[in-house]
Amino acid sequence: MRITAIILFVLLSSLAFGQTFTKEIDNIYNFQPSKLTDKEQELKGPSLDNFWNKVGGDTTQYLPQLRTELKTDNHNPFFYYDGSGLLLSLTNNKVDKELAIEAIAKCDINDISRRIYVRTLNHLANEGFNVTKPAIKILYDNKYSFFIPQHAMVFNQGYCLTYMLVPQHNKFYIDTLIAIFKDLDTIAQKSVITTLWFSCDCKSDEFIQSISMDKNLPNEISDYAKRMIAYIQLSKDQKSYLKMISKAQLNELRRSALSRFSDEAIEELDMTTKIWRKENKCH
Repeated sequence: MRITAIILFVLLSSLAFGQTFTKEIDNIYNFQPSKLTDKEQELKGPSLDNFWNKVGGDTTQYLPQLRTELKTDNHNPFFYYDGSGLLLSLTNNKVDKELAIEAIAKCDINDISRRIYVRTLNHLANEGFNVTKPAIKILYDNKYSFFIPQHAMVFNQGYCLTYMLVPQHNKFYIDTLIAIFKDLDTIAQKSVITTLWFSCDCKSDEFIQSISMDKNLPNEISDYAKRMIAYIQLSKDQKSYLKMISKAQLNELRRSALSRFSDEAIEELDMTTKIWRKENKCH
């Protein structure tokens, strides 16, 4: 009887702790940044910092519970992004990173800095993780882009999607983009075509070719697909540069370009993609 009572006490204590932690999260993450002024967001900072410090200060006790809460669907959407950031700051575990990606997919992208959102998923994609689920959320916001002051350029929706999806394996995202294509608006459809072009994949090219001939699509879309198919010419300077580097260096240049956000990186990605496309057996 004594052992049974002890086990029951431990179970009840764990349950109470879990309920307390859940309530604490709901009390802290009781807002959406996109609906607050800058001043109101600033006032929320200390409570978020305290929560991060609390979990980080005792990971043995709180990290398992954080994982549990990130798996639920009942919290304010902002928790799933910020809580994922907290998880990623405390662990380099593969399973935890996969959990964070699933949780990020539940956030409201309006609450997150677009630049930070894209960079976060780009970093994870470059590590080989499948970030397709949270990445395609941006396709339902036709104004999705961010400005890079250092390079005086706008990173438009197509580049954002490309930089989140293309660093990972093609099998993670191509079928998904093809499946949702006709349900998207024209801006998002162009973003999908752009990303599929950069993927240098035979299935992607077949789909882009089919779009170019689809009379049921707006001319704007079929014409864009035709332009992308024909976009293969290298400049004189690019041709000269390519004579001086090896295939391994070319591949490294592409990999590097997909981890940097600048007009120079876009130019490098553009150049290496044209070369890859020429070398693909399906062309």
